[in-house]
Amino acid sequence: MSNPNLTTYALGKLSEEEKKVLLEKLLAEGYTQEQIEEEAQSLRHIENVLSDEFRKDEALRLSVEQREGLFPKEGFFTWKKIMAGMGVSFAAVVAFVMVNKVGYQKYSETVKVDGLAEEKEMQKPIAPAAKKFKAKRLSKSKVKGAPTVARSAAPQDMVFSDVVEGESLGVSAGAVSGKMAPTASFGFAPPPGPTRQREKFNRESYEKIDTNPYTLVSNQPLSTFSVDVDTASYANMRRFLFRGQLPPKDSIRVEELINYFGYDYDVAFNKHPVGIKIDQSVSPWNKDRKLVRVALKADSPSNLTQAKKNLVFLLDVSGSMNDPKKLPLLKESIQLLVRKLKPEDTVAIVVYAGAAGVVLDGTQAKDKLKIFKALNNLSAGGSTNGGAGIIAAYKIAKQNFIKGGVNRVILATDGDFNVGASSQPAMLDMIEDKAKGDIFLTVVGLGMGNYQDAMLEKISNRGNGNYAYIDSLQEANKLFNVDLEKNLTTVAKDVKVQIEFNPNKVQAYRLIGYENRMLKAKDFNDDKKDAGEMGAGHTVTALYEIVLPGEKLDNPKVDKLKYQTNTKAKKDNNDELLTVKVRYKKPSEDVSTKFDIALLDGKNKFESMDTEFRFATAVASFGMKLRNDKLVKDLRYRDIETMAKESKGNDQYGFRAELIEMIDLARQIDK
Repeated sequence: MSNPNLTTYALGKLSEEEKKVLLEKLLAEGYTQEQIEEEAQSLRHIENVLSDEFRKDEALRLSVEQREGLFPKEGFFTWKKIMAGMGVSFAAVVAFVMVNKVGYQKYSETVKVDGLAEEKEMQKPIAPAAKKFKAKRLSKSKVKGAPTVARSAAPQDMVFSDVVEGESLGVSAGAVSGKMAPTASFGFAPPPGPTRQREKFNRESYEKIDTNPYTLVSNQPLSTFSVDVDTASYANMRRFLFRGQLPPKDSIRVEELINYFGYDYDVAFNKHPVGIKIDQSVSPWNKDRKLVRVALKADSPSNLTQAKKNLVFLLDVSGSMNDPKKLPLLKESIQLLVRKLKPEDTVAIVVYAGAAGVVLDGTQAKDKLKIFKALNNLSAGGSTNGGAGIIAAYKIAKQNFIKGGVNRVILATDGDFNVGASSQPAMLDMIEDKAKGDIFLTVVGLGMGNYQDAMLEKISNRGNGNYAYIDSLQEANKLFNVDLEKNLTTVAKDVKVQIEFNPNKVQAYRLIGYENRMLKAKDFNDDKKDAGEMGAGHTVTALYEIVLPGEKLDNPKVDKLKYQTNTKAKKDNNDELLTVKVRYKKPSEDVSTKFDIALLDGKNKFESMDTEFRFATAVASFGMKLRNDKLVKDLRYRDIETMAKESKGNDQYGFRAELIEMIDLARQIDK
């Protein structure tokens, strides 16, 4: 049931003063300006659909007498507002008209007007059966409390060239053949208003993140983590800030904010496709501590960047994707990518809603017209069978497999896998198994309201791929144009980092971010243990704050070990602060290679460090500030903004300038 105030605001013929009053009421109920306008646009769209139906059939129009009998002339409300006040969803009205197609028959009747008898022409409804109209089945939204909407059965010129068969995840693959009639779902489930009710509408899901603690070197001298080149958290954060809201704490993954940016690291690759750079300074967060940067950079070998690409787009076209910032934005994003491809690269498109099918088989990128037509024919409607779609996509990727090339499935969705949820573990296992066959997975999230961040991150991790979020065409350009080779061409897989700290130089340490990328010490040498991938030219940055020996540390007390042997480091290694070990596999190999490098102790001032060091620190500071991290409690947004401005450096595409803008936005919102 829609919010009466929202419906009245969207559909009512109000004066400016009346609109202002209603707007204030909606804002007081917890809506943002953007949410109000988005839902108002959806309501107006539904009104237009209904109006079109009335125009198609004159018999559907009410006479003046009928309208006057139903709704009074006087008062603040029009007939649309009366419907809103009664809590009638406009979508339900559309459903009624579309299903019943009620017609009217003219007849004469004597009525009294001002006490005088007068014959007037009237109309009476004709039963639906008399019109021989076949009613269409109604489909209810999966969102509890959402309005019932009619599903239009108007056929589209979209043909499935294949259907899913032969594989099962415990979910129905839904055999589809012939012409597909994608439903014209309105994707409409407006928030009811009050906070408690509104939580039912906002189904966004984020995995809880417990900030890394300070770890005593005497108890745990090794810190091990998987690299992370995902960028979804950064773009999602921007979406919230541009809407005038601070992002949820658990939506902020600090390492993704840091690694959203490329860094100009001068590294030597030697015999390895991954180079490393480590350095240190006084910590800007605590002058008595040190800050260590561990930076990796992947090579860009021409034999990989010039290799042919076999890309299969797996697109969610369920009803929840019917939003300007979902399916329409996704179509434009893919067009950007296709324009970047070489003529001989191949593209396929698989879609899924209640069922899954192939709408475009492997097609060379030079045939752009055919690809763009297939994209433009897509429309949203139905439930979401993510499992069936993934089966179909991997099947096509395997059929078009290019040995020595780039073979990748690109899944784009708002994450609402609301069919076959019980089979998620099996789906994740299948994705991991396909990755072993050198078919990797990129996951792209879109939209708001039912965004399932946690699930999408899990899928990308298991698929040896990266995870991004598209909130605008500008972000799509970064993902599919500026950083295309980084995101599609894997140079090193299962990349792990392990740092060993010298107990004579370090009392305790804390890794900034990477909370859900932490590994056990024994996982570092286990080639069966999955880790992150690095694409051509990718950079990965990790920051550690180091607590020096003798400094008071507010940490949970741990009893001294009775049987621990306190051995000093060898004299020739006593100047080393730490040693960094890196382990990786080449894209088509299953056995890893390891190399390491040591960092000597030093006393560098933070202000003397290079711009890349200081800018990464500014980004990390901003992420921790949004998470209310105690480490930056004494830093103001102004301080972080100044740090970012002074270290902006080379900003070819304006990404760093945008970060500075967002820091200022967060400052204003946080007031």
